[in-house]
Amino acid sequence: MRDIIIKRIEAGQYKPGQRIPSVIDLTQEFGIATQTAQKVMNALRKDRWIRTERGMGSFVTTVEERAAETGEASE
Repeated sequence: MRDIIIKRIEAGQYKPGQRIPSVIDLTQEFGIATQTAQKVMNALRKDRWIRTERGMGSFVTTVEERAAETGEASE
């Protein structure tokens, strides 16, 4: 599931700033347990592919946000 979501982001299916499906939506789409979907979302967040806003959902980060968070941004 993680790789599929990353491919969707890279392909532009999920654009920067766009809200991605909720954990519940992902459990239904992929036929997985809620806990598994939450672990995937946590991994995507840790790797800076998404950011979560409490009460709002999870959103795709920009390339710049990912680079800045990993220290790869040019000065």
